[in-house]
Amino acid sequence: MNPATFTVPPASTSSGAPPVVLGVALTIAHHEGLRRSLRSAFGLSTRAINLRIDPGMDLIFLCETTLPGSLPCLASLTHPGVTAVTLREATLSWAPDPEHGIGRGTPTLGALESGSCFLTANSRKMPIAAFGPRNVQPTHIEMEMLGQPNLLEFLRAEWFTLEISGTNRRRLNRPLAFTANLQFEVQMLPTVLA
Repeated sequence: MNPATFTVPPASTSSGAPPVVLGVALTIAHHEGLRRSLRSAFGLSTRAINLRIDPGMDLIFLCETTLPGSLPCLASLTHPGVTAVTLREATLSWAPDPEHGIGRGTPTLGALESGSCFLTANSRKMPIAAFGPRNVQPTHIEMEMLGQPNLLEFLRAEWFTLEISGTNRRRLNRPLAFTANLQFEVQMLPTVLA
C-alpha cells in the first residue's frame, strides 16, 4: 500500500491558501471469514467459535497505511505561518481493472455498507469522516465530515496513519483496491497571505 499523491490544482480556499490534496491507495484484503481464520490459527472447534462470535463479525473490514509527514504534497504545511488544517472533502474511488472485466464476484465499493476514516499520530486517534449506505456508489463514496478539527499536528507528525474501517454489505471473495482522496483547507496568518 504505497501512498499516491496528486498535484494540487491552482485553486484557492476561503483562507486564500491553496488546498492540500492527499491521495492514498488502500486495499481491503480478501478474508476467509473470522471463524475459519480462528479455527486455523488457534485450533478451535467450529462449535466453540459459533458460540462465541457474532455472525456480523465476518462483515467488518479494516485497512490502514502509515505515511510519512514528509510527503511532497504536505510540504506547504511546514510553513511557520500555517495555523490550522481542516478536512474539506473526503472521497473513496474505485476504478475497474482494465485486465479483468466486471462480472459476478467483482468487488466494488458497492460491497461496503458503512465506514469511518481516522487519522492517528503521536498516540492520538481522530475520526475525521464517515459514510453510510446512502453515500455508497459502486465507483464512488462521498464521505461526510465529522466536525472541523484542526489536523495540523497530525499531518506535521513524522509519521501518521490513515485508517478506513467499517462494515460490508456482503463478504468479499477478492481483495478490494481503492483510493482515498482527502482535500484539506489550509489556514494561514493574515500577514503571510498579504
